[in-house]
Formats: sequence, C-alpha cells, structure tokens
Amino acid sequence: MNVRPCSMILRHAFTVWTSHDAVRDVMNRRKLLERIVQGFAAVGAGFVIYPFFKAGIPGNGATAGLEVELSDLRPGQAKLVHWLGRKVIVRRQSDAMLDYLERDANKLKDPKSKDSSQPDFARNTFRSRRPGVFVAFNNCTHLGCEVDVVNDTGVGFKCPCHQSDYDYSGRVMKGAAAPLNLEVPSYAYVSDNRLKLGMEEA
Repeated sequence: MNVRPCSMILRHAFTVWTSHDAVRDVMNRRKLLERIVQGFAAVGAGFVIYPFFKAGIPGNGATAGLEVELSDLRPGQAKLVHWLGRKVIVRRQSDAMLDYLERDANKLKDPKSKDSSQPDFARNTFRSRRPGVFVAFNNCTHLGCEVDVVNDTGVGFKCPCHQSDYDYSGRVMKGAAAPLNLEVPSYAYVSDNRLKLGMEEA
C-alpha cells in the first residue's frame, strides 16, 4: 500500500476544509461589519430627522397651546418663547412702529401678505389679531436662520445669515434674500394681557 498518495489526499482535503472555514469566517465578519455600518447609519439618520419630526409633530400637551404673558413687555420690547420645537417672537409695538407700518409699502416684497403664511386674521397691515402686539415664528423665510429683533428706522427684524430685513410686522423688504414675510402662527387672546398660541378665537 502506498501511504504517500493517501497522506497527500488527506492533506489536500484538510486544506480545502480549512480554506472553506476561513471563507465562512470572512463572510461572517463582513456581514457583521455591514450590520454595524447600517446600524450607525440608522442612528445618524434618526438624529438628522428628529428635529424636523419634533417641529412638525406636537408633543404631549402641545395641542393645548401655550399661554404667553404680555404685561411684562413695554412698547418696543420683545421676548422669545418655545412652542412646537420652534421659537416664537412676541413683540409689543410702540405707536411710532405702528405709524411706520402705514407707509413705505413700496419698499416691501409682499406688503399685503398675499403670498406669505399667516392666519386669515393676520392678513392686514399689522399682521396681527390686534394692533400693538406682533407674533411670529423666529425663522427667516430664506434658509430658516433665526432672525434678530432690531429697531432700525423701519426695520424690525434682521436675518444675521444673509442680511434679510423685515419691517415691524415681519414683512420682508425688497432686495432681501428672503422671499416671504415671517410666518405668523395661530393664536387668540384669553385676556387683555395674555394670549394663547395654537388657539382659535371663538
């Protein structure tokens, strides 16, 4: 009996078996790495999507609205409140600001707010339910940057990103990068010095 050919056959079979095992090990590792990468991608996508989801879907209790006190605001002063994942500007306008809104409409892109977003009650010069208090989301209509509250000869709000100017009722000026007026949310007064965001007036 020739032992040498048998040993060669056994050695070849062992080599084939171990090579197949190595291939299986590599494939298993590759699948594991693919799953890890997919998991990181899913987590990353979740972090990206969450702010938009939060802004678009009210959280628990958000549908009840948010009450905002006005008695602490003097004419010309403003404050920011958080609602539905966004900031909302609430500003008490002075008599000089209200007077300015009645003129220089030719400097505005959308003076009558025909193309901009606001409830029906805000389709007026003051873009508010009552003259004297202006309420709007704090996001520029260009790329969504948060605007600054200013008081600069007719300019009430300015975007720091691309310098878009808005008047005291959030109407965008001609020549600005922003295409539309600031967005006005729905709200109603619950008393003389308190309003509620997200509420429709009865």
